[in-house]
Amino acid sequence: MTDFILKLLDGFRGLFKLMKVDYPKFRALLWIKLTVDNRQEKSVVQRKSDKEVSNSMIWVVLLYAFLGLFAALLLVQIRSLFVGLVFIQAMIMVMTAVALISDFTAVLLDTTDNAILQFRPIDGRTVAVTRIVHIVLYMMMISLSLSLGTLVIGTIKYGPRFTLPFLVSLVLSVLFIVFVSNIFYLFLMKVSGENRFRDVILYFQILMAAVAMGGYQLLPRLIGDSFLKNVSFEIRWWTYFLPPAWVAAPVDAAVTGVMSKESLILTLMGICLPILCVVVVIKYLAPGFNKALLKLEKTGLAREKKTIVSRLLVFFSRIVASKPVERAAFQLVWKISSRDRKFKLKTYPTFGYMLAIAAFWTLRGKGGFLASLKNLPHTKSYLIFLYFGCMLIPMTLFQMRLSDQSQAAWIYHSLPIARPGELFRGGVKAMIVKFGGAVLVLLSALTLFIWGWPVIDDIFLALLNMIVISYALSLSIKNELPFAKPYGIAREAQKGIAGFLLLILPALLGFVHFGLTFIPYGVLLALPVIAFFIWPLSKMIGTTRWDMIPPV
Repeated sequence: MTDFILKLLDGFRGLFKLMKVDYPKFRALLWIKLTVDNRQEKSVVQRKSDKEVSNSMIWVVLLYAFLGLFAALLLVQIRSLFVGLVFIQAMIMVMTAVALISDFTAVLLDTTDNAILQFRPIDGRTVAVTRIVHIVLYMMMISLSLSLGTLVIGTIKYGPRFTLPFLVSLVLSVLFIVFVSNIFYLFLMKVSGENRFRDVILYFQILMAAVAMGGYQLLPRLIGDSFLKNVSFEIRWWTYFLPPAWVAAPVDAAVTGVMSKESLILTLMGICLPILCVVVVIKYLAPGFNKALLKLEKTGLAREKKTIVSRLLVFFSRIVASKPVERAAFQLVWKISSRDRKFKLKTYPTFGYMLAIAAFWTLRGKGGFLASLKNLPHTKSYLIFLYFGCMLIPMTLFQMRLSDQSQAAWIYHSLPIARPGELFRGGVKAMIVKFGGAVLVLLSALTLFIWGWPVIDDIFLALLNMIVISYALSLSIKNELPFAKPYGIAREAQKGIAGFLLLILPALLGFVHFGLTFIPYGVLLALPVIAFFIWPLSKMIGTTRWDMIPPV
């Protein structure tokens, strides 16, 4: 794919020379950037083994093309072409921008190549144009993948007069997204400061992942087929502030042959504003963005201050971990899980997914969304909330074993530690206290608010079951130390008995808990029974010996 893209760009060699770009050097730099992109693991595509990643961009294209098919069906369901294109262009713009932020932020903010390029005979204009073309190519690839289904269905339904205007509208929308992305990054750098900028980007990625899953679950329930078939809206003053309407109007005019005054204004905005935005990016924003990157590079990491959080960490470690090795592992896992951006990016969105799914499972029922919400206090749906929460903590145990710096695990073997099981047990307790405590407090507050104090015993039983589930899962992976495996084995780690326990145990204990609610004092009597299993499970985890741990 890289060679194909470069051959297409060779046709515009004269244009780059007019821009005073050293084309051979530009081509060499772009080839390196595209090759590195093709070898990186994307957030939408997980590796199935620890082999070197190759052709990942092809898999990304295929996945986004599949997702775009669902948006393309709007051309069939919605009668108004303009309205359908507004929805489709909005989806393409949002998903392209989210893909840029989630998968491309590390590339955009990477300044390590400056250490090589600034000592080479390459002018700044060539480097800047390479960066911009790199961004545009990535976004065009995502946009074309998402719109492939729309392009095929639109061409079949409306003929060739749909194809070219739609492709041009995609280019214009990408140019506008480049402008918005630059504004977004510069705004965050200004507001958050250089020290917190990457953390803010990470939390934005997590939020967008959770919103995407929530929207996937919510929108089909709020929008019916009859609404889609009859939806329409007149062009009002606020329509001129909708970028999807800018690029949808010229396509609609080209297909229908009708050009009203409002459509003409939107068409002119759709053509002129993206081009003007690109001029602003190249002339004003790109230099400021590059300066901000250099400033970000020089700022470095801020010195960590001892806050109340660190004091709470020491306090919790002394309560739940009795042995020094276990206490040290507790603090180590807690701190790494707070600092490792990849750990947070792979773990935190799962919390949003599962809680969104739990919410919509709870609100499923006859009579619609509002009727289910009104009848909620009279049901036992709080068990769905609590046991979806019980599934979240074991999921973090899978991620606790994985790290990009897994080679550093040799330090475990160099320390005078008699039993490595104490290391693993300390890490498991850190996951339970840190994530289990936060999730259960949130879900407990929600449960008490809706169902009241009579379900307090159910909350305590769910908490004990969560600990039992976590320990039982830990027994199946107890021969792997914290952050000692590379991320490439993530899929293999979820196969076999560990994956089976992750799915079956929460469901099984949840059904048992549901049955106990029909027995007088059944939940209260189950509390000491479940608590009895926690100590022997914890003891079994700590018995892991060094000969059971694979060498680094």
